[in-house]
Amino acid sequence: MTMRMAAAALVLVGVLGACGGDDGGGGGPAGLRGTVLGQPFEPSDGAALRLTEEACLFETELSDVEANASALLVGFGTFGGLCDVARQTQACGGKANATTVSVLVLRANVLGGAAGAVEPGTYPISRETPVPDAQGRLTFATALVSRTDATCADTSGAVEPTGGSITIDRLSERVTGNASVTFTDGGSVSGPFDVPFCAFSTDVCTGLGAGCGAANEICVP
Repeated sequence: MTMRMAAAALVLVGVLGACGGDDGGGGGPAGLRGTVLGQPFEPSDGAALRLTEEACLFETELSDVEANASALLVGFGTFGGLCDVARQTQACGGKANATTVSVLVLRANVLGGAAGAVEPGTYPISRETPVPDAQGRLTFATALVSRTDATCADTSGAVEPTGGSITIDRLSERVTGNASVTFTDGGSVSGPFDVPFCAFSTDVCTGLGAGCGAANEICVP
């Protein structure tokens, strides 16, 4: 059984695209560097967002499946801290004229048990979610890329990760670790990171796009 997360990619990127640091105005330059969409990627800021545990419906190849899930999103953007904007958009919107690279680590349980919070460790990055174990548990990590125009429309195309990993060393007031990701367009990013948690948070269902449609998305200039 494979749960498809692609439909949520732009929503998730938009969440941290509007949440670029703590309430004090940003966590400073992030360590992740590389080439994204054919251009050098040198982010101005980075931040992390907890997506708290909730029961969500996920689309599978056979039918919709309800699973308890939680996630951690670590994002890097070409703009300054915008957590106030994240609260304004309520996880339904994004930042105009920006490029964002985010790494999502998600835990889920498809048999009704608790998913549990994401913990420190090393997680391989993939386009496909793994098959749940005998207890219904799975852990999945992927990377998401967005480049927006002046109207917040995504212009990045169908860029997906081809491999890599994220190592999370510490989860406290800040998230520290190291990430390395390659993409289908030949781009890649890598490096250490030390970013603050954004004060804005949401449940994982909302973060994955539940209730967020084109009619109520907010574009931040």
